[in-house]
Amino acid sequence: MQHKKARTVKVIIFDLGKVIVDFDHLVICRKLARYCTVAPNEICRKIFKSGLEAQFDEGNITIHKFYAKLREQLQLNITRDEFELIWNHIFKLNPGIAPLIKRLKKDYRLLCLSNTNMLHFEYCMKKFPLLQYFDDFILSYKIGKRKPHRKIFKAALTKAHCPAYACLFIDDIAEYVQTAEDMGMKAIHFKSVQQLKKQLKKYLSD
Repeated sequence: MQHKKARTVKVIIFDLGKVIVDFDHLVICRKLARYCTVAPNEICRKIFKSGLEAQFDEGNITIHKFYAKLREQLQLNITRDEFELIWNHIFKLNPGIAPLIKRLKKDYRLLCLSNTNMLHFEYCMKKFPLLQYFDDFILSYKIGKRKPHRKIFKAALTKAHCPAYACLFIDDIAEYVQTAEDMGMKAIHFKSVQQLKKQLKKYLSD
């Protein structure tokens, strides 16, 4: 019975950060520290643990307001262009993910579901041609909610054009994987590309 269910997958929904592309927020914090007197760990707290990044990711504040708040809070001596360079230049493709996605594209509809902001997403779209293989994107800054909120998962299911049981969700955050499963999707907790390849055989075998 499990083997029969494995053949029902029609849509594969990938997370972006830490699955398709890797990144390190501390790189941003270390570089911003050169333009102010605040230590990198404190910068990290003020941006990523204060809820400020979450507001930006959910589209609740504009790029201009996000930049202005950081300039004020950190007393940053930096132009917006300089800030955007630092903010965006943190991504690299996960080794081995490109050939896997290209192969899956031949047989499955591919979606990308991401907690992200406009600056990061637009940068990644320009930087990584691999993203052109995806049929559609479900982005927190457009939906107004981040994972694990059910609203963004419902938006993904709408874009999937098929029932939840025919969707396979891949994410590096266990809580998000659990939400997908609670909503009826198949799901894989991503740890590495090699691990993902092995797990995919469970769901995509003929």
